[in-house]
Formats: sequence, structure tokens, C-alpha cells
Amino acid sequence: MKAYWVIGIAMAAGLSADAEECKCNVTVYVSADLNGAAMLQRAEILAAAMFREIGVAVRFRNGAVRANDANDACGAPIMLEIDSQAGDQRPSEHALAYATPYSKSGTCIHVLLDRVAIGRNPYFETVLLSHVLAHEITHVLEQITRHSPDGIMKVNWDSRDKKLMQSHPLPFAAIDVELIHAGIAKRIQQAVTE
Repeated sequence: MKAYWVIGIAMAAGLSADAEECKCNVTVYVSADLNGAAMLQRAEILAAAMFREIGVAVRFRNGAVRANDANDACGAPIMLEIDSQAGDQRPSEHALAYATPYSKSGTCIHVLLDRVAIGRNPYFETVLLSHVLAHEITHVLEQITRHSPDGIMKVNWDSRDKKLMQSHPLPFAAIDVELIHAGIAKRIQQAVTE
């Protein structure tokens, strides 16, 4: 009886350590077939820095999800696809990307690169792409389709927002920070119980 109790404590401590280790970690797998790989890499670095400011470590991985990452203790990874053209996927005329935050598997973020990278200013396009990545990842982490009146989660960025983002990242609203951390905790809980 005592041996079962010791094993139970050890297992609980292991689960707790796993949950603590990945408390604020998110893995995003990016599938992209494009020429702008350097722009994407810089945008990923900038987006990861935005999340780091709110205590979340976002790790970008390129290519397909590795088998051992499909259901780790931190929750299923987020799958993002960079679409070189919007094609038939037209969520709205002005959308730069779209997310399906209620998806349980598969690609849940599509970035419409032809709407982000229009060939005018490579620096601005990289900054804009980083904000698009952060915005859509936030939708998936929050698991709702809400927007904030300003900042990263604003429904449409106007010229003032675009000018601001060139000098520093747009901020997360306090409610978004809370929802992101709650969403990550929920993802970890689902991974532990499945």
C-alpha cells in the first residue's frame, strides 16, 4: 500500500513539474512554401518578443509537426500555414489572416501573405507580419473570436496603428494577457487529462 502511495506522489510531482515547465510555453509549427523565408524568420522573432513581454515563450518551428510533439505535456502545438495567395479563402476583403480558434487539430491559422507583403517596404511588411502572427496566435490561445478596442488585438489596424508599430510593437490589452494565460493553462490541463 505504501509503495502505491509513493508511486502516486512521484507521478503527481512529475505531472506538476511538466505543467510548471511548460506553464507559459507554446509551440507554433509554420508551414510555408515561399521565397520570403528571411522575412518570415524575422517576423517570428519579433512576434516571439511580443509574447515574451507578457511572460509567454512562443517557439516557432518550421515544417510539419514532429510525432513526439503532437501531444506533449504543454498541449498540442499550434499549426500555422503561410498561404502565398488568398485564393478562395476569403474571410473578408481586408483580412490579412484568419484563425479557427475552436479547432481541436489541424491547421488553425492561415496567413494570407499576398495581403501582407505587397512589395512596398520590406521592413514594414516584416513588422506587419509579426503583428499578424501575434494577433492570430492570440485568437487560438484565447479560444475565442474577440477583439480589443486597440493594440495587437484590434480588429483592423488603421494608419496610426501601422505608424506606431514601426517604432514599437502594439501592446496587448490587460484582458488579452489574462485570457492568453488562462488559455495556456487550459491547453496544459487538456494535455494532462487526455
